[in-house]
Amino acid sequence: MIGSVDKITENTTCVANAGTRSYALPVDSQPTETMLQPLLWYPMYVTYSRELTVRDALEKQGVRCFLPMQQKTEQVGKKLVKSEEPIVHNLIFVYSNRDQLRELKMFNRDCRFMQFMSVRPRNDEQSSVVITVPERQMNQFMKAMGVEDTEGRRTYLHYSDYLGREGQRVRFIRGAFEGIEGTIKRIKNNRQMVISLPHVGALAISIPSIKDLEII
Repeated sequence: MIGSVDKITENTTCVANAGTRSYALPVDSQPTETMLQPLLWYPMYVTYSRELTVRDALEKQGVRCFLPMQQKTEQVGKKLVKSEEPIVHNLIFVYSNRDQLRELKMFNRDCRFMQFMSVRPRNDEQSSVVITVPERQMNQFMKAMGVEDTEGRRTYLHYSDYLGREGQRVRFIRGAFEGIEGTIKRIKNNRQMVISLPHVGALAISIPSIKDLEII
């Protein structure tokens, strides 16, 4: 699947993304160029592993964001202590538009650690595009991360062209991940459902039985 991208040019205000769009337009206010820009999911690189700091700062500003977390259990003395930590460091997903993110980076000291992630299109060595994640994939990713994975079926993968290729789309019809949609991929010789986040990463979910899936 090809991810949505937003060209880095000063004359570009926004690029429409497939799916539902939301706009930041306060009541009783005159629309500005920034307000009229559709909100997209931006994966943001966070320097110095300060993704927790950035998440807290964004939430204080009322900006929707998603930081995928995982449970961690450590032996402390004779006790097992449970805690949470980011599933991948230096990364946070922010639902915003480019101008708002630039303002946050400029005027909020904790948000200055964020950087746009970009990619160079093939056969174009001079321009680059800011990466955004299509809303459908992002919603499936967040839904899958919200499942209590007691069996350890989830694995976060770094992005590769193979993970981004189109394949057979399926949906879990039973079990903890019921309703989650993705694409069948072979990972380490095992068939798994993969939710691809274009040019960012992917979430692989093991398949106990092919009977747990339906083709969509």
